[in-house]
Amino acid sequence: MEKKETSNSSNDLFDVIGSQPGGITPELLPNLMHNLPGMAYRCKNDSKWSMLFISEGSVELTGYHSFELLHNKIISYDDLIVEEDRHFVRETINTAVVKRTQFQMEYRIQHKDGSLRWVWEKGNAVYDKHHNPIFLDGFITDVSLRRKAEEDLKQAAQNLVELNGMKDRFFSILAHDLQNPVYAIISLSEFVAENFNSFGRAEIEDALLQVHSAARGVYTLLENLLDWARLQSGQIVPQKEYVSLVKATNYALDHYRKAASQKGIDLKFDFEQDLMVNCDIRLLSSIIRNLLSNAIKYSYPKSVVHVRLRFRDNEAELCVEDNGVGISRKHLQKLFRIDNDLRQYGTSNESGSGLGLILVDNYSRLMGMTIKVESKLNHGSKFRLLIPGRI
Repeated sequence: MEKKETSNSSNDLFDVIGSQPGGITPELLPNLMHNLPGMAYRCKNDSKWSMLFISEGSVELTGYHSFELLHNKIISYDDLIVEEDRHFVRETINTAVVKRTQFQMEYRIQHKDGSLRWVWEKGNAVYDKHHNPIFLDGFITDVSLRRKAEEDLKQAAQNLVELNGMKDRFFSILAHDLQNPVYAIISLSEFVAENFNSFGRAEIEDALLQVHSAARGVYTLLENLLDWARLQSGQIVPQKEYVSLVKATNYALDHYRKAASQKGIDLKFDFEQDLMVNCDIRLLSSIIRNLLSNAIKYSYPKSVVHVRLRFRDNEAELCVEDNGVGISRKHLQKLFRIDNDLRQYGTSNESGSGLGLILVDNYSRLMGMTIKVESKLNHGSKFRLLIPGRI
């Protein structure tokens, strides 16, 4: 009786609208289905949601024609749902069926071409006269573009948070790491000027060496800050040429021999053969200098910083190793990030901003190289620069 009443009601509606100009005509339903931005369906309420009716939008949505999905002839719609999402989909539908409400959800399906698509589905159950759910009627449409836009917006917000953190870190570096050496220069020069006549040559020389060391620290920090700022604005583009790794390493070693000598640190360089690599000589030199500077800073006086150059499996490896203070496992994970909260002074109380290692990581990736680090607290560190290719 219930089915008959529904049928008569539907016929009455068709009669009323069909009698009007432009009312229901035989082609109305096919046209509506054709213009739907998605797929309308009726399926059984079984374990596979076996399809009994599917509109032609199934091809664009899933890649499969309706005859391939009907009665699970080629594949069931359930099999298209990404495995991780199936439980969520079934629970959502089952809950709505029990409560006799509509279900609505978003989940992922795998298109015939192998790509993943986010879809939005809304529907409800159809019950028999005994109130048993026998069919599901619904509509499914592709919302991948909207989901991507949401993800992009979320990523942009995350990037903004990170940029704000980088800005705060940047100013923290300026305020903290510039203060100490600048104060040292001012106080030492003022002290020498006021007591110049009572100082001997050795005392004046010692004071000037301290001023020079503080000034070099300021220069190195400013140089790193400038390079970091250029990196953030995308102004650094590698200009590649074939470079001798031995010459580049020796040049960097010569740059730091005086600083190492002042701490009584011996710089050793071992290599099997010279290797030529296609890279930006300025960026490569900056990488090696920063690795050496870091090793000297955190090495104990009267120790050794060992530099080794090897070639293995079409890859050059430049290793800078020290036996200094080392790095804890906690800080290793964020060593190359500007939000790293590691504030560690060198063995002679040298300040350290961490920017040098950040530049090492960024420059390495710009040139297709990889930087790896092994370290243990109080047992030193080993930085390995992996460089593909040679001639």
